[in-house]
Amino acid sequence: MADNQDFTARMLAAFPASNPAPEPLARFFAWQQAQGLTRPSQRGNGEYGLIVEGQERTSLITVEPERDFMKYWTGNDDPALADRVVVFFRIGGDGSHAGLWMDDAGQQHIVALGSGSGSTLSGIMASDPVDFLRLLAIGYEELCWPEAYDQSPAEIFADEYLADADDPGFEQEDFPDPEPEQLRAFLADRFGVTVPETAAEIITTPIAEMDVDDSDDPFWRWVDSVRK
Repeated sequence: MADNQDFTARMLAAFPASNPAPEPLARFFAWQQAQGLTRPSQRGNGEYGLIVEGQERTSLITVEPERDFMKYWTGNDDPALADRVVVFFRIGGDGSHAGLWMDDAGQQHIVALGSGSGSTLSGIMASDPVDFLRLLAIGYEELCWPEAYDQSPAEIFADEYLADADDPGFEQEDFPDPEPEQLRAFLADRFGVTVPETAAEIITTPIAEMDVDDSDDPFWRWVDSVRK
């Protein structure tokens, strides 16, 4: 286990003054640190944070936001983009991420940035960071596939694995990660919220996707204006 003493401080310092981490995210980082949920990065550049003990495959928080992500994602090398969108969370094994976007009016939103090679999400996931934390606490393995939002993690697991459970090639590690019960308790205690069974109960408007011709999503429109 990594020495996680300064995990929260490093996370908060990585957000620029013009787009600081909202208080719910700061409390979440501190909760991860207190729970000992940090691990050494396989890339050798710090640590990442888990959602639940024993979970090694789901969305991972990196110690420092991906400063160069927006440059490669948009093809625009303006360094100001890294302040407008602080990419801090991996939401899929395909390379999809989530970031904290500051819109032109100074409002912060959690946005989805699909990999393009897999997920094509490019829109607002949640304008309330607590709702983003509630999404994490549902227990999905990935959050980059909107077609799965109306299913619970248990239903997705049953569809993907249980039909093959008697197959000789079925491995024990194919079983899902533990449910994030401690995160749910933290959210209930700190913010007085409950966690639904599906993402569709939080994300009630479809997230925009990068391969459409037009969208009313404010983040999609902003990206369209800066993409090269």
